[in-house]
Amino acid sequence: MTEGLEKMNETIKKWGAGLFFLVLPVLMLMACAQADTLYIPASVDTVMEEAYAGDAGFDRLILPPGIREIGRNAFRGCGFDAVYLPPSLMVLGENAFDSDVTIYVCPDSPVERELYRQGRAYTPLLLPDSVTILNDGAEILPGGQAAMQVTVEPVRSDTAHLIWSSSDESVATVSDQGVVTGVGEGTAVIRVETLAGVSGSAEVTVAGRKSVCRALLIANVNYTYMYTSECCRWNAGDIELLRSMLGTVYAPNGEPWRTTVAYDQYYQKLETTIRNTFAGTQEGDISLIHISSHGYNKFDEGNYHAVGVKMSSGSSMTYISFSKLKELTDRYIRGDVILILETCYAGGAIETKCGAPFRAKGYYVLASCLYEEHCYSHNGDYNYFVEWLCDGVNGLKADTNRDGALSLGELQTYIYNKGRTINVGSDGENYYQHSQAYPVNSDYILFIAR
Repeated sequence: MTEGLEKMNETIKKWGAGLFFLVLPVLMLMACAQADTLYIPASVDTVMEEAYAGDAGFDRLILPPGIREIGRNAFRGCGFDAVYLPPSLMVLGENAFDSDVTIYVCPDSPVERELYRQGRAYTPLLLPDSVTILNDGAEILPGGQAAMQVTVEPVRSDTAHLIWSSSDESVATVSDQGVVTGVGEGTAVIRVETLAGVSGSAEVTVAGRKSVCRALLIANVNYTYMYTSECCRWNAGDIELLRSMLGTVYAPNGEPWRTTVAYDQYYQKLETTIRNTFAGTQEGDISLIHISSHGYNKFDEGNYHAVGVKMSSGSSMTYISFSKLKELTDRYIRGDVILILETCYAGGAIETKCGAPFRAKGYYVLASCLYEEHCYSHNGDYNYFVEWLCDGVNGLKADTNRDGALSLGELQTYIYNKGRTINVGSDGENYYQHSQAYPVNSDYILFIAR
């Protein structure tokens, strides 16, 4: 197609403007095929008067480095935002471009002197003679991103006006700043171009599956604890508050959480629930488990690994140590696990004095209290810990660096500071919601703003 355009323009140069208006409709159709960019072929040194006047079908104009003359009103009414005039240009007709078009020129070039003579505003700009993308062959996952790195010659050339495009946006898109985002599996060519038409390209491969984020919310409510079952109501309230909260944010993969709710999970039932909820998880997936229940310990037996969760079985209670819970998550879940424990002695999951089974690679834990503290003081139908957690997530109030993503460390700090401000104790004791996390001060992302 470029060869055809070149021949047509050569014919126009030979036979003048009269023939030009006969072939103009064909020329316009051929040029429009170039993705709304009007490329003037390299062999053309003259654009006739009013050649493209009134044609608003183009977003930008690329002139060849050897262009010598542009006639009066040649591009008037085309709607370009900006144009670069190569230093080879010697003659520029009056009103060749609309008055609001930003014109870039090389300093001390003939066209700069011509613009100065016409009294036309312009911007001096040194454009690259060459542009190269360094990370050719980059590989990303669907939903993943990679910033394209470029070098230019001369090194002090302008890089703010580079034009980016993707050969296949169903595979990968690219931003105006050269940030590529994977969309679907395949290979796309990422192209970068200067205002003078100098370009470079690189292949980007998008491979693999997009991560999947699932959440399992567990509440144990159907049993009698000591002399009252009132706190079981709070467990159920925790889960409803959490389910509502998860609907206001995205998971770390940028998609809604796939949420499952389960009640009254004794050991065998819990194993089935975890297996079914997280079936098919793979490396790169993220799984969240929140447990709202009573905790327990057997410190008096000298077995710190026995710190764990009280689970309901009918109207009675059974116990699952954190070590046993980790056996289940290791067995049935691949990828990262976010574990949020709303239970007394929850710190035993990550406190070294208690064995700390969840201090392990791929686990990100938010515990509602230290191993010797209580966490069951409540506000209405849910516990303070869950209330403050959801408060920190809703509207991303705990996002202290305002990057639109909430990390484990940010949320833990928010809950901890809330707990320090209120006395929720009884019988003269202060039962603070003393949240702690593993890893400490982690920047691991838990939630993303919708």
